[in-house]
Amino acid sequence: MQHMSRSSGCTVNVIKATPPLGMRNTLPPGGQYMSYCPSDCTSLYHNGVRRSGVYTIVMSPGTTFPVYCDMETDGGGWTVFQRRRDGLVSFNRGWAEYRDGFGEPRGEHWLGNHQVHLLSNQGHYSLRIDMQDWSHAHRHALYQSFRIDDEENQYRLHVSGFSGTVEDSFGWYHDQHGFSTPDTGNICAEISHAGWWFHQCFYANLNGVYYKVCQTDQHLLDLQGRSCRYTEI
Repeated sequence: MQHMSRSSGCTVNVIKATPPLGMRNTLPPGGQYMSYCPSDCTSLYHNGVRRSGVYTIVMSPGTTFPVYCDMETDGGGWTVFQRRRDGLVSFNRGWAEYRDGFGEPRGEHWLGNHQVHLLSNQGHYSLRIDMQDWSHAHRHALYQSFRIDDEENQYRLHVSGFSGTVEDSFGWYHDQHGFSTPDTGNICAEISHAGWWFHQCFYANLNGVYYKVCQTDQHLLDLQGRSCRYTEI
């Protein structure tokens, strides 16, 4: 019932979970989780997987998809749903592509809003965003609670509990807003050339234009993920 494939690489950590409620009483005396179908990278980690790479997870019988797992950063067990590091994959996509996902798990990609919805609603999840600026300084934002609604509710964002090494330019402004793409008629999505949880319009947009060159006065915006280059580690 379990199929795995692996690849090497580096990534940004984005999604992490505590064990599903139904599995919390299955710990054997040694403290390791009993083997069961992996529903995310945390479940793989607790089953002894320690190598970062691409693995297949199981949401329900007949519903499986590959994800990139970071098994190293901040304790490991992170399921990646977004990565940008060289700008080779366009994020100027429509609703259907953001819903279903695009790119490759081991490279630049968006996992898909449908998949993120399934993942983030099966337990208590946290969100971590890692960034690197032009001077190779690393920064991160961590949110203790994260999930998104289903497509009927425009994949509305629920995020809270911020901490990290940058100011919060995401949660406080974008929480409780639905997802929009350039083909939905949202002017913010149109001028940003990307899908995102827009408000009026954004303080953080990690799916926006991937700038190859950044001016000096934009440097701080890069750390907040607003406009310049966004590079995962």
